[in-house]
Amino acid sequence: MAERETLDLYAYFDLVRRHKRVVLGCFLAAGVASAVISLFLPTVYRGTVKLMTRAVQESERTLPDTLSAYAALLQKDEVVEKVIEEAQEEGMALGLSASELRQMGRLQEIQEVNLFELRVESGDPGLAASLANIWADLFVEEVGNLAKTIAQETGRSVEEDIKNAREKLNEAQKKLNEFCAEHYVREPEALFIAQPIRTLTLERREIESLSDEIRLYRQRERELGLLAQEVASFLKQNKAYAGSGEKAGLDDAFSLASVYARYTSVLAQTGHSLHLDTPSQLAGLTKAAVFAAAERTAERLATTKKTIEAERNKLKGELEELQKLLPVAEARLQELSLGVNDAATELNQANARLSRVKEDLALPSTDPIVILSRAYVPTSPVAPKKLVNVVVASALGLVVGLGIAFLAEYAARSANRASTA
Repeated sequence: MAERETLDLYAYFDLVRRHKRVVLGCFLAAGVASAVISLFLPTVYRGTVKLMTRAVQESERTLPDTLSAYAALLQKDEVVEKVIEEAQEEGMALGLSASELRQMGRLQEIQEVNLFELRVESGDPGLAASLANIWADLFVEEVGNLAKTIAQETGRSVEEDIKNAREKLNEAQKKLNEFCAEHYVREPEALFIAQPIRTLTLERREIESLSDEIRLYRQRERELGLLAQEVASFLKQNKAYAGSGEKAGLDDAFSLASVYARYTSVLAQTGHSLHLDTPSQLAGLTKAAVFAAAERTAERLATTKKTIEAERNKLKGELEELQKLLPVAEARLQELSLGVNDAATELNQANARLSRVKEDLALPSTDPIVILSRAYVPTSPVAPKKLVNVVVASALGLVVGLGIAFLAEYAARSANRASTA
């Protein structure tokens, strides 16, 4: 395998040796032609000004941060005309047109977009440097003016945003105040802290009041139940009183009077004012009269207990309904409070943006672009690069010569195979 490769490589060298005149001719002809042509190419000098964009936050940016946007400003008619005018005032660029100047200058990015160069190319090294410096000054001034114009427009837009945010805050605060006036009172401790504590105190107090009232009704129901049991026990134990004409004892009379008094007290505590047809005199009552009074008392106790139970159930229904509405009201309160907070935050952010815009307008040192280094008169041209042109042309000539040699060899072999056949 190694022998085969050696033979093939030797054949290639032999091919080049046999066609060396063609290969060397192409190589030398291309080099000489390139050298001669380079002598007649115009000499170009470059004036370079290094520029840098000021780093700003995204929220403060007033100009597009793309090279094409800055290039458009550089080639703007007003800027180009001012460059030509100032150059002619200094006795340079006489007869130079705007289109010719545009072809001479361009922006070249060096490191991302915040560092780039303004390059002006001309056959006169002094003219290239002067045009680059004049153009850079006018370009920086134009970008600064544009930034201020945009900042002013942005300021007006932000002021409109502030107006809208203030109206939004006022409307949100109005809705919250109306809701608060209807549903809650401010807690006393809210006077000593920055943020007021808002709770649905009115509803909570009403719930507590209803709960207390329901508990009172349950307690009175138990008391009426005890009285009813006491009267029922008396009737059960003294059934013989019903048809007796004997006088009742003082104990029975005082027991009945005690029931009347406790019953009246329970009614008064629950807000009722029912009155029993109590005897005016306790002495001299017959057992039958005491028994009949006890029966009427038992009936009245049963009726009153049912009435109080019905009222308690009604209050319980009101309590349950209020307890259902309380979370809805609290959610609405939270929603309105968040709306006020969001509107206040939006207003603060708009005021902060306006402050930054006004600061940019007030400080002249905040120009979007600054000049890092000015152009100096170049001592050597950037074009034509004679040595590079000769080397590249010679390499291309060598490739062409080798190609011609291989084609000639291929043609010769094809002719030999045809004659042999």
